Amino acid sequence: MRVLKYLKYILMIVLFFYIVILFLPKENFYFFLEHKLFKDNIVLSNESLKDVGGILQINDVFVTSAGDEIAQIDEITILPFILYNEVDVKNLHLAKRFEGALPSKIDEASFKATLFYPIKIWIKLKGDFGDIDGSYNVYSKTVRLVLKPQENFKQKYPLIYAKFQNIDGELVYESSLK
Repeated sequence: MRVLKYLKYILMIVLFFYIVILFLPKENFYFFLEHKLFKDNIVLSNESLKDVGGILQINDVFVTSAGDEIAQIDEITILPFILYNEVDVKNLHLAKRFEGALPSKIDEASFKATLFYPIKIWIKLKGDFGDIDGSYNVYSKTVRLVLKPQENFKQKYPLIYAKFQNIDGELVYESSLK
């Protein structure tokens, strides 16, 4: 009997959080972010927004800075689950002028944060360069990325390869963004 009572309370709490997430003004948060980026001379344009069951989907985003094209993003999915938040980016195409310094296409990028560990943002990237797992520490403003490269990574992206250090057989990039 007590188990049913606890299940009922847990179900009510989950339902409450879902209703809160469902009615959060996610589009307004996105436009607020867009406004903040505009102050740094970064413009997001041509996008279409769709709120599906509490998940915000943004399609066909063009990113420009000072009138120059930086990137095109096919799809951004934002999961605002209060205790656990995730931003997934699919098919990020960088402008041709970045081709030698950065990968021109990133197939998937994922950024995760949780209130249980609020000082860290987890990062995952996949593309023709390989897989990158890492994190960004909000408090110390440090980033740590571990690369599992594709076979031809060193020849294809020599500038990026030079930034990574071989530590215990892994390619690691660490930097402080202070």
